[in-house]
Amino acid sequence: MKNFLVLLILFFFISCNNDSIPRNIIKPDQMQKIFWDVIKGDKWADEIVKRDSTKNIKNESFAISEKVFLIHHITRDKFEKSITFYANHPELLQTVFDSLYAIQSRKDSVQKRRSGRSPNFIPHIIRPQ
Repeated sequence: MKNFLVLLILFFFISCNNDSIPRNIIKPDQMQKIFWDVIKGDKWADEIVKRDSTKNIKNESFAISEKVFLIHHITRDKFEKSITFYANHPELLQTVFDSLYAIQSRKDSVQKRRSGRSPNFIPHIIRPQ
């Protein structure tokens, strides 16, 4: 009976945990890596369009993001479902963005030490508010 009660309490806490991430959703550590690559891809697409006026930013961005999804072994559908999940769980999304900001800050610090200049790129989407 005592074991049953412990299992029942454990089950209750697990089932009530809103922070648990469903199996079909990308985990935060992988989501951070994918976001990082998507942001870099968007910047790259922007550079491609600046250099070649025959290119379309939407098409370039789409093509690059598809390559990012392929590299990370996910589909666009899974990424979009994960985005929706994280949008409904802002505390988890904030954790992902905080880690992105920390990575960019470290890179900027290294760049500044090497060049003596301020960094030129911190995506507005990952700046803390």
